[in-house]
Amino acid sequence: MYTSNKAKNQRHSFVVGVEYAHEDFFLELELGTFRTTSLHAQRIANSVNSIVLLKDHMVVIFKNAESITINDDFLKQAYKFRVCIKPKLLPLELSALSHREREEFIRNQAYIVTEEDMKEVNWDIKTAFQYLQQQYDARDQAYFPFSLSSSYVIPVSTHEQQEVHHAT
Repeated sequence: MYTSNKAKNQRHSFVVGVEYAHEDFFLELELGTFRTTSLHAQRIANSVNSIVLLKDHMVVIFKNAESITINDDFLKQAYKFRVCIKPKLLPLELSALSHREREEFIRNQAYIVTEEDMKEVNWDIKTAFQYLQQQYDARDQAYFPFSLSSSYVIPVSTHEQQEVHHAT
């Protein structure tokens, strides 16, 4: 008999990834395709603690204190970079604004970044590192820490699952 409990625990294929940001520079990292439950796929996405970009590699640190190193020879296809192309506006001192002005600021589209404001760039790790050094006038900075922006779990369609299964 088919019950909702069985449906919840059914295994499917999911593409799991995370997006991390440093200011207006974004890194999308695909963790992989996993055959698991939806809940477990989300736990995999949430297992990443932080990402650090260094001169010629990235270190992905997991919540269990383990880490992996990614360079342009290893897992190059797993990541991509995006930059915000929306012109930067001068920062505002929010404490100087009245309550009504703050409410208007929150809804001001000039300060909201959308997908259309993002541009994917085909950069290797060294180019991304150099961009951050130049962009933030940080020539002596040895690394750039990224903070979590979002995570995703995308179900792979049944048709694609069959193709993957037949290909292996």
